[in-house]
Amino acid sequence: MILWLKLIVGASFIFAWGYFIYLLFQTFSFSPRVYYSTARGEEKRGVFYALGAGLMPWAKESASRHLGVYLAGIIYHSGIFVGFIILGFLLFNFKINTHVRFILGVFTTVGLFCGLGLFIRRLSLRELRFISQADDYLANLLVDIFLASSFLSLYVTSFQPLFLIISILLLIYVPLGKIRHCLFFFISRAFFGRFYGRRGVLPHKVNLSRLSGEEK
Repeated sequence: MILWLKLIVGASFIFAWGYFIYLLFQTFSFSPRVYYSTARGEEKRGVFYALGAGLMPWAKESASRHLGVYLAGIIYHSGIFVGFIILGFLLFNFKINTHVRFILGVFTTVGLFCGLGLFIRRLSLRELRFISQADDYLANLLVDIFLASSFLSLYVTSFQPLFLIISILLLIYVPLGKIRHCLFFFISRAFFGRFYGRRGVLPHKVNLSRLSGEEK
């Protein structure tokens, strides 16, 4: 059974990336943008900023005002990344020693708690509930279950089939739902940086007072 589940995980991975390639083709199938104005800056500098310094909390007003949520999101995504590392170890039958298992377990556990915290926050704040859709809740819960099952699979062998089943569901869902942002986040940031870099808006100086709430 484990072997068949591993094969289906592999097929799901191929499906996810195949669908991503299709979406990328659709995204870049439009004709190049025609500019009629003279460039005031460099597109390359704007892209580098958008994918680098522009991601720091002091460069983003929403992140600087909600630093705890920003950090929770980073930890959450780090835990997801570690969850996929655990999946890779299981698929290829890599042996995990006690110390590595402990480190992987810490990342997935902390990531899980951050994910649940973000889920509760979305439920408890009226303004977030207003803009949320079923996809927002489903994506969060599916990833949380993935993290929980990845942690359990580290210590309880009988949970490994469940972990593989959850991984299959997650991989199929990734390109179909909002989790596709794991790829399109970087593409959209590159487009953003290219456009505003050409206009000379990016890179710009940031106001560090945002972090302390002393913005003038």
